[in-house]
Amino acid sequence: MLDLFDWQARCPRYILQVRGRFPDLPFDGSTEMKRVALLLHCDRFEGWFTRVLGFDKESYLNHYRNDFAWDYALGLRENGIEPIIYIASLQHQGLYHTHDGFQVRFLPLAPWYALSCRLPYFKRSRLGTYLQERVNAIALIGSLRAGLQDDQISVLYIQEYWTTRFDYLIEHLEIPIIGSDHGGNDALIIPVHKHRSLPKAYKLTCQTIEQVEKVRQFGGDAVFLPNGVDTEFYCPDSTIPRQEKLILTVARLTDRQKRTSDLIRALTYLDSDWRLDIVGTGTDGDRLRVLVQELNLSERVTFSGFVQDKAELRNRYQNCSLFALPSAAEGLPLVALEAMSCGTAVVTSNIPAFDHLVLEDKNGMKVPVGQPEALAQGILKCSENREQYGLAARQMVVSSYAKPQMFAQLANLIQHCPEPIAPTLQEIPFAASRSC
Repeated sequence: MLDLFDWQARCPRYILQVRGRFPDLPFDGSTEMKRVALLLHCDRFEGWFTRVLGFDKESYLNHYRNDFAWDYALGLRENGIEPIIYIASLQHQGLYHTHDGFQVRFLPLAPWYALSCRLPYFKRSRLGTYLQERVNAIALIGSLRAGLQDDQISVLYIQEYWTTRFDYLIEHLEIPIIGSDHGGNDALIIPVHKHRSLPKAYKLTCQTIEQVEKVRQFGGDAVFLPNGVDTEFYCPDSTIPRQEKLILTVARLTDRQKRTSDLIRALTYLDSDWRLDIVGTGTDGDRLRVLVQELNLSERVTFSGFVQDKAELRNRYQNCSLFALPSAAEGLPLVALEAMSCGTAVVTSNIPAFDHLVLEDKNGMKVPVGQPEALAQGILKCSENREQYGLAARQMVVSSYAKPQMFAQLANLIQHCPEPIAPTLQEIPFAASRSC
């Protein structure tokens, strides 16, 4: 029979239930740094990172540092939490340590998932989205369970709680879960599933007040925790002159959400000196290039692709006339915060994500979704007041969206999260037959 105290030493991530039942047992009270797994939303590494962005495993581990996960990993580490980035994959598996001290675990999907990727899920329909995400969760659950155990994870952080994948995972995992909203689509949810899944989460972090209210309607424990930006890195630079009549947008080229096509069409309402720099890549890139040709705008629109170097991206924020993001839906996009932190005036869509960030005619302009002519008018108004708006934009981000305070709040949530429930005394002999 496994000795109780040997078992505790071998599985330090758990606080045994017996602590409360048997207070005289000689626990030494020592604690370890909590470990959190950051589970990325992409269904498989090969889909987004390889096919769209062009990274293989080695280049991703050694060079890619551009999405929220790496910022969160660094911020949490600085606040006493040990993070591990989790990514589902068809080709890779195992835990990797990067040269700059991060940890990444590739979670192998069930082999049959490769065949399911070829099926026409009709992702823009509610049923299609449900099927695709549920199949992905089923293919992932086994390796996810094993990874959580091997890495002695205290808390699982799941990107995007509006997905069916989240519903499935929270039903089948016995670990505290923090769900997050990073701009996921809540238009295709199945309400009955959310009434069942969201209340089971330890916390659900929200980027907007609207999302807080919506999550609470489903019974979830919502916390307002918007994105934060490194205001010391993303800052104005007076030595870099602003180019006249240059619009910058930074976005994943999925037009149904980001509406980059509206920006392209808006150029037709502006004089021929106006230019558009599109930074980003995605599945609708070719269609947007065709649109540019059809509108005879090839000389005025530049597709710069994915910019990996953060310093180069910062220079683009500092160099453009203004930044535009006419999205149909967002959480709280980091690119808007980064641009504003660089003292750049912004034009955004009039959606809840920007309610408290972009103040009309003070630090930017907001326009209706899907109206290129109104977008063009917003661009002209923003350009006329860009210095005033830029100063106010910088002040807004520094005062309310600085990265240190956001990560401190998230780390505090994790630190106060209850530990996973350990086996009872009756279950411990069974545990002796397996390694923890």
